[in-house]
Order: sequence, then structure tokens, then C-alpha cells
Amino acid sequence: MQSEKLKDPKVRGSLVGAAVLALLALFVGGVVLSTLKLRHPTTVLGPGFYPLLLSVLMFIACLYVIYSLLFGDREAVNMKSVLDRAALKKPMALFLLSVVCVAAMPLLGFMGAMFVFCFIQMTYLEKEKQPLIWRLVYSAAIVGGVYWLFRALMIYLPAPFWL
Repeated sequence: MQSEKLKDPKVRGSLVGAAVLALLALFVGGVVLSTLKLRHPTTVLGPGFYPLLLSVLMFIACLYVIYSLLFGDREAVNMKSVLDRAALKKPMALFLLSVVCVAAMPLLGFMGAMFVFCFIQMTYLEKEKQPLIWRLVYSAAIVGGVYWLFRALMIYLPAPFWL
């Protein structure tokens, strides 16, 4: 039964993809543990807590996919064999926008970079365009909410270098 499943190229491709993502999650978790502090002397949580949490959740999800492929309903977790370019366009644009946002944080700080990120995302990547005033209000509300949440957790976000 297992050998029949492993002969299917879709199952093999899905297994390889899940295994690569699991290894990536382990690598990211190791890097986070070795470089970032999980606890900070003045705060409850350090800067490494959230990335470590995400890598653990990613690893658990990959293990679930591998288990489902080998012992469960393999049709539910098979990855597409052909990737649709139109389907990849928006996630890749969002990824590039995220990279630009992180690169802009030393210059603009967290609040400025995230405001620009939210505004550009709502302007160019959303299907339904809101009026300009609502995009500005939503961007400011999102950034303010995230800033307030991190401040309540006593985690300090990056400020611009010129302040």
C-alpha cells in the first residue's frame, strides 16, 4: 500500500516539498535560538519568541502533511504539479513588498515602514479599492494597533536611525 502511494509522482513531489519546508523550519528555529534572545531582561518576551513560534508551527504543519500523505487521505494534501503564474503573481508581489518594508525600517522605523507597506498593499494588491481617505485611515489604524500590542507586551519596535 505504501509503495503504491510512493510511486505516484504527485505524492513524491508533495513529500519532498513538505520535507524541504520541515528542514527550513528546523533551520530557522535553530538560527532563531542561536542568535535571538527568547527573553529580555526588561520585558516578558524577547525578539526571538515570535519567529521561533512560527517555525515550530510550520514544522508541525509539515509533519502533519507528511503523515497525511503516507497514512491518510493523500488527495487532500497533494500539491499542484503545475504552478499557475497568475496565482503566484500576488504572493510574490507581497513577498517583495515585505522585503522592501524590512529594508526600509532603519530609515523609516517600524511605524513608517509598516504604514507604507499597508498603504501600498491596499492600493495595488487588493481587488476592491477603497477611497484614499479610508486607505490612509486603515493603514494608520493597523500600524497603531500593532504598535499598541507590542508596547503592551513591552517589546520595543525599531525606530528610525535619525531619531
